[in-house]
Amino acid sequence: MPAKISANNFICNPPEILSPAGDHEALLGAIKGGADAVYLGVGEFNARQGAENFTVEGLEAAIDFSHSHGVLVYLALNIPVKQKELQQALEIVDRAYAAGIDAIILQDLGLLRLLNEIYPDLSLHASTQMTIHSKEGVDFVSELGAKRVIVSRELTTDEVKDIVENSRADIEVFVHGALCYSYSGKCLFSSFLHDRSANRGACAQPCRRRYRFLVNGREIDERHIGGSYPISCAELSTLTGLEDVIKTGVISLKIEGRMKKPEYVTASAAAYKAAVENICSPGENPTKEELEAKEAELAKLFYRGFTRGFILGEKGVSHPKYSSNYGAFLGKVLDISRSKGNTKLTVRLEENINIKDGISIFTRERMLGSAVTGIVTISGEHVKNAKKGEKVGLEISSKTGRAVQRGDELYLTTDTQLLDTLQKTKLKTIPVSLKAKARRGERFTVEIRKEKEREKEKREASGKGSKPEDPVYAEFADDYVVQKAEKAPTTEEQIRKAMESLGDTPFEAASVEIEADENIFIPVGVLKNTRRKAAELLLEKTLKANKKDQKHPDLEGFNHLCSLEGDAESKDEASVKRAGAGLKGAASKKLLLSVEMQNIPSLLQAASAGADIAYIPISLFEVLMSPNSADRLEDLKAEKTELVFRVPRITHDWELEELKPLLEKIRDAGFTVACSSLDASQLAKKLSVPFVAQKDLNIFNAFTATTFYQAGAYRTTLSSELNLSEIKNICETLQTCGNSGQAEILVYGRELMLITENDLLKPLVDRKIVRKESEVLLVDQSGSEFPVQRHGTRTLIYNSKVLDMLKYVKNMKGYSVDVLRLDLSLNTPAEVKEITEAYKQAIAGKEVKLKPARGVEYTTGHYFKGV
Repeated sequence: MPAKISANNFICNPPEILSPAGDHEALLGAIKGGADAVYLGVGEFNARQGAENFTVEGLEAAIDFSHSHGVLVYLALNIPVKQKELQQALEIVDRAYAAGIDAIILQDLGLLRLLNEIYPDLSLHASTQMTIHSKEGVDFVSELGAKRVIVSRELTTDEVKDIVENSRADIEVFVHGALCYSYSGKCLFSSFLHDRSANRGACAQPCRRRYRFLVNGREIDERHIGGSYPISCAELSTLTGLEDVIKTGVISLKIEGRMKKPEYVTASAAAYKAAVENICSPGENPTKEELEAKEAELAKLFYRGFTRGFILGEKGVSHPKYSSNYGAFLGKVLDISRSKGNTKLTVRLEENINIKDGISIFTRERMLGSAVTGIVTISGEHVKNAKKGEKVGLEISSKTGRAVQRGDELYLTTDTQLLDTLQKTKLKTIPVSLKAKARRGERFTVEIRKEKEREKEKREASGKGSKPEDPVYAEFADDYVVQKAEKAPTTEEQIRKAMESLGDTPFEAASVEIEADENIFIPVGVLKNTRRKAAELLLEKTLKANKKDQKHPDLEGFNHLCSLEGDAESKDEASVKRAGAGLKGAASKKLLLSVEMQNIPSLLQAASAGADIAYIPISLFEVLMSPNSADRLEDLKAEKTELVFRVPRITHDWELEELKPLLEKIRDAGFTVACSSLDASQLAKKLSVPFVAQKDLNIFNAFTATTFYQAGAYRTTLSSELNLSEIKNICETLQTCGNSGQAEILVYGRELMLITENDLLKPLVDRKIVRKESEVLLVDQSGSEFPVQRHGTRTLIYNSKVLDMLKYVKNMKGYSVDVLRLDLSLNTPAEVKEITEAYKQAIAGKEVKLKPARGVEYTTGHYFKGV
């Protein structure tokens, strides 16, 4: 769709509406709603394993059906892919490519590089699971071949606009649906609690459960944080602020919901499509009241509170009151009348209601659900429905009614009339123009062409017009030769009617042109058959235009992509030097020990205990470089400890700008950094600062590891969701490829479960319940305690259990890893010394045990199971 001048006089490029399709019914729902594109998954290779998804065999039919209605299809393959899965992933993409898929959505960088090499003509989209939240992050993946980037949901419109205006890739944003509490791609909560990886699409949604707070051992009243569900997010809805989102210049507006019902998909697509068209039209913008009414309609289909989201400046995205769908507010219970058969709840309606609609009731104990079995007016008359503003009695089951009290809130969860309307919505059609040629002595002919604006404009601009081989044009000539009428001639109106009756095809007649002689005769069957054949031919050409030949890629044929020397960029001298920096002990393959800590006293204790590598916050660089720390640096040099400065896990553009001078100083001083995001990795690459790619980057295979080596990393920390066999597979593949980069794994510490932009502790800080040194624990219903830290206004939540692989260290050399990491960020300096010494001795082959900390539960993580 071309750019337009909107009602508010800004140039508006209408973004596409991208809808979820968790199954075939939802796909139909998206097309009914007018979506421009859909995204769907195949089997378990996507971030929504809980959806029904599509089979590889059924994928082509889904693509053909969508294309026949003018809808694009994107395959979500947005999970980190294990080494042993790469070949299967390539085969799925190969089938999708041949079937005419329009784009692949990816999280795995290794797979991105492979696909860019194998299918240069295939559009690749970087998933929001890549946690890209700056221009630098967009640059990182666009240089690898990504044509579009779905940026993090934590960005504001100003940040998105800046990225759009300064990036080569197209930008897509989420505008509606469920929010993850954590930055997407950075969550291990479900993985370590339930062995179900959110990063791999099997999230058990622990954020939706009840939690309480302990501050310095004292339980906090839940009223201070608004409810029992402090880390459950409200549903994102940007309808009322959509104009601001469109003004950023994004190319696509994405709706979440591959596990939601088809009616939800239809309604959400229709609402956002209509809003975009209105906003980008020269007439009046939709009013706030109109948008709110449409939003209320969406709330009837799925609702757990709405938030405008970070994108529209709303940082309070959690909804502690309740974590499940409970519908649109219907009113409060004003009175209750109980009888043997049912309970009648008197309420002043905030929404229209019908018999058999579903409601939920917020009782003192819990949320209850019920169907409305009867509606009674104030005069006592039983009616089938009632309007907003009316005072009526709603009859529900007596069993549910026993728990209801005056003042309880009612919500409308199922609007049967709305569902019926959405189910009866017709499928989106493609407008076409038809031309019938009926000349005596010539074969009856029908021409048909699409009226798609972009294609039409391109043709007009080129001055070429449509050609018979053009997929937007088809022509069919029947064997019937037009005759002179002997009796009743065929009228122009009869021909027009036959042309307009496109039946169950995906086409709709936008215009009909007729070239006909007078006093002719054509049988009605010929008229219909010729029109039908022309439409079939146009559809066939449309679908054929998207098909390609399979390439049958063999992973072994691309081993050069996991070799440092195999990449053209890495062959230059500067790049090789960067990639080789800091490889302490690489030649001897000595197993090294690294320690992560938060302060200088812990750093000195780790070094004195024998740590080969020390990771410390980048904020301590200036302190260590001050004259007062000269002796400390000398001690570190004497201990031969490699010092690595840890960049914050999340770095928006403004934060990267502040970090840039510091990174340059670190480089000039001969030190390296550790990066947890693509954003920071790209800045380090640009500044030629050697870096460690942290485990937050979800490195699941050798091709992904090599992507970072080629960007300037000299060490990669593999994902802690891998088991030991999978780790060995990666390391051996890297060695086979001749890659000299180091591989590191975490063997001790509390895993960071999630990082969120939501300031979870702010209500408690404002009340002075939580202070700087307070110990804050989030406690679940089983009693597990998760440490919570506040970094600025961001929140970090750590695992209740401590990973400890001490007794298995002697076997680690057999898994081909180079570095064992201890994360002692939450430990005291004395504990840092004790734990570091123990692991150092274990690496030396000595039998050693650590005294368990009081009240701490230990785990071996995923090393003997994986995800």
